Amino acid sequence: DSISTYIKSLGQHELLYKEDEVLLGRQVRLLMGLEGKRRDLEEELLRPPTFAQWASATNHTVPSLKQQIRRSQRAKAALIEANLRLVITVARQAVKKSPFRSSSHAASSVQFQDACQQGIIGLTRATEKFDPELGFRFSTYAIWWIQKEVAKNVNEQSRTVRVPGSAIKKINDIRIQERVLMNELGRRPSDDEVAEKCGLTVEKLNFYRQSAKEVKSLDKKIDSRTGKGSAASGGDDDGKTMEIFVRDTEHPSPSELIDQQMMQQDIRRLVKTLSPREQAVIRLRFGLDDGKPQTLGDIGEKFGVEKERIKKIEARALLKLRQPSRSSVVKCYVSDHT
Repeated sequence: DSISTYIKSLGQHELLYKEDEVLLGRQVRLLMGLEGKRRDLEEELLRPPTFAQWASATNHTVPSLKQQIRRSQRAKAALIEANLRLVITVARQAVKKSPFRSSSHAASSVQFQDACQQGIIGLTRATEKFDPELGFRFSTYAIWWIQKEVAKNVNEQSRTVRVPGSAIKKINDIRIQERVLMNELGRRPSDDEVAEKCGLTVEKLNFYRQSAKEVKSLDKKIDSRTGKGSAASGGDDDGKTMEIFVRDTEHPSPSELIDQQMMQQDIRRLVKTLSPREQAVIRLRFGLDDGKPQTLGDIGEKFGVEKERIKKIEARALLKLRQPSRSSVVKCYVSDHT
């Protein structure tokens, strides 16, 4: 049947030995470093860099840069293909456990394939974030990313009302413009201000906001026999609520991801207002580049100075960042989550 054919097409690649994962992972890390440098150049130049500029910034010639990119891209593809079985396993379990699984074989097949496609997105993200030098197997790391993306797919199916793609785009645009206004005004904007910024009426603005809300209650009971929701009632101990399906896979919603991305961008811009030495210390101290915060002693060793010297630089930098003219840039994110 279609599911069997789909599984066979995904799971036909050979498994990798740990040594192979390390070699491939290192190649992917090189690719991520090159792409990171390209993004830095784009921010600096305010346009995409030429291959010559990119090569110069990464100590490559143009031919060697292109060769390295091809080599690393092949390694990334090999790492993904060898672990597609993980996607199949996670997708099958998620669809099987989902309270919204269709009783129709054809519809169930589509749900499974959708979950697999989303899982591949998670697997791809895992290859980009994997550090082979930490010593653990790639599958141990990748499974979390796959589960995260598949869970998002299952949660999307929990909507009673499907939101069109054009509406989702507009909803995301509203969120972005709200953030822009917050930064400009230093406060939460009014509905009139947001509507004007987005070129909408207030009524249309509220319509899009309402469309973004989940229409199923976390308190609704799920009938374990039918997989359908029913109103919560006191004596129904056999039914499970939607909350248990969300609790096990708590991941950011699309709007929360937008918030996170914008906050990260604002933090990067904020840190750039510091002196070069202060920027370096703050980035290392809080792990802004690699997610790995470092101790004052470690940073001191990198710069060849005493720990106390780094502590003073950090204190001075944090004092600057707390100034109202600077802190107002990110204050809106704090108010949203308190």
